[in-house]
Amino acid sequence: MSTPSLRSLFLLLAFSATACHHRPKTISFYYWRTTFALDSTEQKALRDNSVQSLYIRYFDVDWPANDTLPSPVTPIHFDSIPTGYTIVPVVFFRNRVFQQITPDGIPALVDKVWALVRRINASAQLHPQEIQFDCDWTDKTKDRYFTFLRRYKQTTGLTLSATIRLHQVKYPDRTGIPPVDHGTLMFYNMGNIDAGPGSSIYDRTIAHRYTPSLRSYPLTLDLALPVFSWALLIRNGKVVQLLDKMNEPMFDKDTNFACPSPNRYLCFHACFKKGYYFQQNDDIKIESVSSDNLREIVTEVNRHTNHRIRNLIFFDLDRQNLLQYDKHLFKKIRDHTD
Repeated sequence: MSTPSLRSLFLLLAFSATACHHRPKTISFYYWRTTFALDSTEQKALRDNSVQSLYIRYFDVDWPANDTLPSPVTPIHFDSIPTGYTIVPVVFFRNRVFQQITPDGIPALVDKVWALVRRINASAQLHPQEIQFDCDWTDKTKDRYFTFLRRYKQTTGLTLSATIRLHQVKYPDRTGIPPVDHGTLMFYNMGNIDAGPGSSIYDRTIAHRYTPSLRSYPLTLDLALPVFSWALLIRNGKVVQLLDKMNEPMFDKDTNFACPSPNRYLCFHACFKKGYYFQQNDDIKIESVSSDNLREIVTEVNRHTNHRIRNLIFFDLDRQNLLQYDKHLFKKIRDHTD
């Protein structure tokens, strides 16, 4: 067999690098409700975006006050079976679980989590090959959390992924690198929940403090992007409640409210709305992420990862969230990562 010329070898390597660089990214969604049931808008979004994978929250794990052991919270119920999709169960851990558990308690926790995951899989006739754990661990809880991850991998043999926050990317020497097959960078919930002008969902200034650290982060990453909104109920200058799944159109035509400035509403008359009670003179601050913000995020992440992000996962699949955006947005954002 003849030896290829250096020029031919260079061209082959360049072609391989280009092919890898332009590997089409997939679009996925998180599903974060306690009952799995897709409406027509959600089903159409999955079809239109050729979605193959769904990341479904199975349950939370918490350590309630006065309890002696951690326990699962609000396991999901399947009203319908998500056929035709690769399902990735997601289990959310409150960090206090790993603050309170002892090393001797971790094997039992692994068995308890794995048993409930299997029961949910059986109820929906699912056979996932991957599981994702969502925990905002700290330098003080990393050892016990990482021990849990290793033990879970040994017990189940599944592919493991973990959510990664920006502060964990910036300070890996302090917070450690989770022992998983890959991570998902959660690019939201980075600001303070307060009455000021900034957004707690996405703040460009805060993000810029962390994204340069992506260049050296060793885990392969997917990118989770926010397509949700909420409102902050401000009373006497202080945030008193976070109002989930509230957006500006809900207030625009309601005569009980006025809009004195962008994304802010003032309550004229005490009233109930979407199950929430508003007093006269309450201030409502809407927080959401625009299409331009999403493009900005992808541009920033690409710049610091040299386009090494694998796939996109949007949080979260919900009719109300989908209706906030142009139906072609998700493909446009995906194409913006190339």
